Amino acid sequence: MTKLITGFFLTFLCISVSAEYLLIENATLIDMTGSAPVSDASVLINDDVIERIWSGNQRRGNIPRNTTVIDARGKTIMPSFIDSHVHYNWYMGELFLSHGITTVVDLGSRIYWQAAIQKGLNSGKLRGPRYLFCGRIGGESPLDYAAAAQRNLFATASKPSEVKQAVADIKANANCVRMGKDTPEDLFRAVNREANRAGLSVIAHSYDAMHSAAVELDGIEHLEGVALATIRNRQGLQAVENMHLEEGHKHPLLYQWMEERYYDEVIKSLIDNDVYLNPTLIHEWVGVVNRTPEFEQDDLRLFAHPQLQYYPMNEKLVSLSQFHWADLAMQNVNDDEQVFVNNSYFIPTKGLKQAMDAGYAKIQDFLKRFVDAGGKLYSGTDTAASSTPGISLHHEMQLFVDAGISEMDTLLSSTRWAAEVLRVDDQLGTLEVGKLADIVILNANPLDNIANTKNIDRLIMAGKEVALGYHADYSNPFPQHGTVSKHQYHQQPVITNINPPFTIENSETTITITGDEFMPETVALFNGEILKTEYISISEIKATLTPRDTHSPGSHLLGAQTPAPGGGVAVPVEFIVDYKE
Repeated sequence: MTKLITGFFLTFLCISVSAEYLLIENATLIDMTGSAPVSDASVLINDDVIERIWSGNQRRGNIPRNTTVIDARGKTIMPSFIDSHVHYNWYMGELFLSHGITTVVDLGSRIYWQAAIQKGLNSGKLRGPRYLFCGRIGGESPLDYAAAAQRNLFATASKPSEVKQAVADIKANANCVRMGKDTPEDLFRAVNREANRAGLSVIAHSYDAMHSAAVELDGIEHLEGVALATIRNRQGLQAVENMHLEEGHKHPLLYQWMEERYYDEVIKSLIDNDVYLNPTLIHEWVGVVNRTPEFEQDDLRLFAHPQLQYYPMNEKLVSLSQFHWADLAMQNVNDDEQVFVNNSYFIPTKGLKQAMDAGYAKIQDFLKRFVDAGGKLYSGTDTAASSTPGISLHHEMQLFVDAGISEMDTLLSSTRWAAEVLRVDDQLGTLEVGKLADIVILNANPLDNIANTKNIDRLIMAGKEVALGYHADYSNPFPQHGTVSKHQYHQQPVITNINPPFTIENSETTITITGDEFMPETVALFNGEILKTEYISISEIKATLTPRDTHSPGSHLLGAQTPAPGGGVAVPVEFIVDYKE
């Protein structure tokens, strides 16, 4: 086995490690190889790999004496799940395991932190899923070289001649290559060529799926590039020109402009070049889709678990806020109200619901056509940038089925296809003899209802049964402090100037406060008390002092506070209340 899996010894993850053999019998088997489900199936596991699979008594043979037996009568077994787009943090381990996810792929963090987390999780020293991560090859800007010097990047390459060494550096430390969307084409092609030789996949965000296919990218994160590749008329291009596009963020106005007549061309290009898509629908569309209340209730039930109170409050607030970011639009407000998107900019609510509904319908149509034509999806959630670890993968699968994708193809996106795009399908993604025994036992068949993926009875990881559920004393010695990858976090406000800097006692005064990182929720503070505050922009707020505030001459403190998630209090500045003459 490759270095991805070697040494995975699940010490305290497991209920029992004493038995060398484990037999699961009498189950309905969905092996994800393309074969039809098999009834009355048995799987014999020797140490961490599958040794035999049979139906009924046809190949039972001799079962070793020390074999532990699980009777899965009435249940369904299949490969456990892979979340292919996460931003891992210390508290996530039990959340993934309890939702049947035994492998995650981290697409963004500090590399020295990722290396330490991988050692802990993949050796069994830390309780959680198998951890893979992609290393980015930088070089697009001088900042990348500073980042490399600080060990925030494993590798840099600014020209094709430097790529071979860069890919070698990634292979020595990480599991796949991640590239920036602005990488020059000659560099992109060189990286793909060397990565293929090294047996590594290359994934990236994309602003042009046709170009990504032409350079033979393995996987595309999010769907901006798909949408942009289909928008070609003058009106759509002009609309895009006026949009605020940010890599990996929500783009609620983009998808309405997709042009159906170009779908087949884009789909053919993607399939011909074997490019997989990671739609991350739960990341971009929660708060818009009609399942939003249902998904929110799932999260709220989870957060109420008495043993899960170690889940950080800021993280809960980030996830829960995503169910409501579009509330004004979804209520069909038709006045001058605005929606604040990505903690970054405002868009008018008028007509927004119709625009988003139209865009989502086009995305659903494109994805169904892509899969029906032979295209492959790999499911990821972008957790916890905008969703709750574990449960959000099941929500993503539900959205695939809602788009008209079959239950079988949806399950493939979280098993075999996910393993293929990461080039670990020789070990993971299907239940076959010789592969790692990562198995989820479900109480009901997900081919009947995709929501049955949430109905988990037991979990087997590398041949050992893993304890489900949560423990109040769960810990991890590698917390990430601050906002980490959270673009949904509020930042601490900064005050650089106030105008006017003084007023007269018993007067009413409006103060312009300038600085940075102000949010619509930011409030001005006067000696720690909240003032009536008007948000102007990220760099300006206005606050009103009443005669009650200014009744006492002297030096006072004027500050600003932004609430959680994240947020904080600005360093206050002096404000003078002078005597009335």
